[in-house]
Amino acid sequence: MRLWKKLLLVLVLVTILAAVGTTVLIRRGFRATSEPSNFEKKLATTARNLAIPHHDRVEKNPLEATPEVMQEAREHFIARCAICHGSDGKGQTQIGSSLYPRVPNLLSSETQSLTDGEVHYIIENGVQLTGMPGWSNPHQEQDDESWKLVLFIRGLRPLTTDEKSQQSKTADAAPYVGSKDCEKCHAAIYEHWKKTPMANVVRDPREYPDAIIPDLATDTVAKFTKDQVALVYGSIWKQRYFTKVGDDYFPEPAQWDIVNHAWRPYFVAKGTDWWEPFYPPDNMKRPTGPTCDGCHSVNYDIHTKQVTEWNVGCERCHGPGSVHVEHPTRGNILNPSRMDYVAASDTCIQCHSQGRPLTPLIEGKYYDWPVGYRAGLRLQDFWKLEDHTLGQTNFTHFSDGTAHKNRMQGNDFVQSVMYRRGITCFSCHDVHGTENYAQLRKPADKICLDCHSPLSLNGPRTATLAEHTHHKDGSSGSQCVVCHMPQIETTVADVKVHAHTFRFITPEMTERYGIPNPCTSCHKDKSTAWATEELRHWPERSPWRVE
Repeated sequence: MRLWKKLLLVLVLVTILAAVGTTVLIRRGFRATSEPSNFEKKLATTARNLAIPHHDRVEKNPLEATPEVMQEAREHFIARCAICHGSDGKGQTQIGSSLYPRVPNLLSSETQSLTDGEVHYIIENGVQLTGMPGWSNPHQEQDDESWKLVLFIRGLRPLTTDEKSQQSKTADAAPYVGSKDCEKCHAAIYEHWKKTPMANVVRDPREYPDAIIPDLATDTVAKFTKDQVALVYGSIWKQRYFTKVGDDYFPEPAQWDIVNHAWRPYFVAKGTDWWEPFYPPDNMKRPTGPTCDGCHSVNYDIHTKQVTEWNVGCERCHGPGSVHVEHPTRGNILNPSRMDYVAASDTCIQCHSQGRPLTPLIEGKYYDWPVGYRAGLRLQDFWKLEDHTLGQTNFTHFSDGTAHKNRMQGNDFVQSVMYRRGITCFSCHDVHGTENYAQLRKPADKICLDCHSPLSLNGPRTATLAEHTHHKDGSSGSQCVVCHMPQIETTVADVKVHAHTFRFITPEMTERYGIPNPCTSCHKDKSTAWATEELRHWPERSPWRVE
């Protein structure tokens, strides 16, 4: 009899709890926008983890985190997971922050404390009553792709407090050693990197006899000989030549236009770069230490005028590496991929921008690079991007704020929606080296369509790319970068480089402000009026964005 009373009491309590829960649910509403309670989160994750069979829980990852495997893992993550989890794994995306329960932060301790087997099981089988799909394929013999994703997620683990402390101390005190010392552990990456423009922007013609591209005898601008050339700058768009006087380098007054195969004068004219008024109008009185060398080297010392290494070496982005070379750990080297999006992109923006030091005069000289900055520090404490007044076109900017000249990718990028959403420079580029133009991780269109495919949340609102571009697939006009990254920024003469605001510049803006637009830049025989009228007939394009 007492047992029945106890069972009845339990039944009453359960009924009351169910009634209370139902009342709360009804009053709150049954919607995904509601914030899950801590109790719900704990209950859901506990149930998920308990449901993973023991033999799956203890399974070990059969793959090693080689550079090749990690590159493939990153591609899989972007293709499968980034739409919800974000490219940084934090889940702060339109979908991830709108699901119920919310997409987990892959960097969090709750995720990182799971075993490899548990993470793999969740990837393979998904999670019921959530937005997490199962990726297993019953017809495939192995699931390497999911194990690669496990490696990628493990790589997202943030530094511990001790690792951060160690990293800070190392970066402040460790000597620089040069990229060659990185090769023994990172041979594949080093092999790719040494072929990149970053690794070959500065070359000594005595060490590299083929460094000088043109025949110097054809120079009709300002004669100089090979023996006068101490260093050569550039190998893609233009090439400049520097002679050494004492412990300084000075630019010769002639440069080679690589694209047009022509000699052109080289002299920073009045009314162009901000530092020009502070130097005499003579190249031989304008040393490259203050104006150039800080970005084209590792660890340029403004006092000794010595460098650890010419070119953009490993330590330019990863900080001084001597301690890491001796005892490699995550805590004694910098890795931009583990920084927040601002610091991560600042690693590139330090040189790929037009600006000036916060204190223009440093020990009696005017420097055109952020003296004192290194990866991991706050660039804004050392460097100020060039100002621009909307409506005015000047040496650095078009009137809408788009860059007017080269080496302004950073000035462009920080204006973009991409930057505000946490995309970084290396979301698209891999400075370690690829086979693609501009060291892109993939061909340009493939990178764009990873996130902006037709009918996706971030993509064009058309069923096909051809419907969006109004150009045939495979044609130059169907390429994403042609319209969203037009080549309108001058590097030398009529040679242009890509804009990085990702804005579409309308023909009407050309009429009003003189900014080149992608339509008539390709259709050179057509007028801006023709291009505007064509856009008006594109059914998916808002008439309010034609002007």
